[in-house]
Amino acid sequence: MPNWCSNSLTIKGDASTLVALKEIVESDKEGLLEAIAPIGDWEYGTAVETWGTKWDISSEGLEYTDNGDGTAEITGWFDSAWGPPVDAFQKLADDWDSCYIELLYEEGGMAFVGCWDSEGGDDYYEYSDFTSDNIKDNIPAYLVEHFALDEQLAEYEDDEEVTADELAN
Repeated sequence: MPNWCSNSLTIKGDASTLVALKEIVESDKEGLLEAIAPIGDWEYGTAVETWGTKWDISSEGLEYTDNGDGTAEITGWFDSAWGPPVDAFQKLADDWDSCYIELLYEEGGMAFVGCWDSEGGDDYYEYSDFTSDNIKDNIPAYLVEHFALDEQLAEYEDDEEVTADELAN
């Protein structure tokens, strides 16, 4: 069973380009990564190498919006196995250089968070050594706020405190 990585996706660009993904997004089915970076028959090593994750993703949490001005957006969320599918979105960025892609991701089990974008950035941070009190001093605020990392850590710390109290009694 994998650890699940939470992802928030934004793709902005020319509507005539993004319409190629519209049917997949509106179908709420798996297959977005296969459409972006085809691998054909699934094989673990090929999937990880091509997509950056081992399974394709569901588009259930994604929405296609035609802005009516010749541009469109795909926005929303999805979960991926172990890590974010950065490699698939890099391939999309290479193929569709007229689009801007931003992928925010967080994997609580392995305590990492980041933001990859098609303009060449991947801000990646590990947060296992941080507390709810100091995470905002070490991780960019937009990531802490987007994934409520300080709240997640505070809840974890409270659970650990209760467990320690139970063990002491």
